[in-house]
Amino acid sequence: MKGYGNENVRDQKEREKEERARIREFDKELFFYTGQIAWFLSGLFSFILVVLMGIPVQEITRDSKFGVIGFILAAWISYFVLQPYVNVTDSLTRQQKKSGTYRKLKYLPVSKKQYRRVRMAYLFRYLWKLALIGLVLQCVMAAADGNSVTVWNILYAVGISLVCPLFLGWLCLLTS
Repeated sequence: MKGYGNENVRDQKEREKEERARIREFDKELFFYTGQIAWFLSGLFSFILVVLMGIPVQEITRDSKFGVIGFILAAWISYFVLQPYVNVTDSLTRQQKKSGTYRKLKYLPVSKKQYRRVRMAYLFRYLWKLALIGLVLQCVMAAADGNSVTVWNILYAVGISLVCPLFLGWLCLLTS
């Protein structure tokens, strides 16, 4: 009986891996047809966020507008990174309606859990690079400003450019 349980777990892991591979293959085809233009807005908002990361958190605490702007930019970044993978336009219909990509994938044997997992992996792959750039810039600018680099500099950079967008992306996938 012990061996039967291990085979069942192994089969389930293999099924999940196959589901993720199907989703990625679908995304390659989808990205081929949607093109690179979908990344323009997320790239633009990412650039603005990186520029804002050049302002040390010690200066931001004096004027809270920058913190709010950073939070809003983080929300838009996660939304626009996930948008090509969440919604697709039916270009073959007259009205060109938008529909969810999971509706297109329902004919393949994929679970909603694996669908979300692959999408979150795409978002994480984009955001960790953005967070690293923001963290380095935040620390360099804080040191150059004459202040010492504190834990708050690190928490601000990681929170605004990684944790906040990941959480908002997860909410976006949960509600789609």
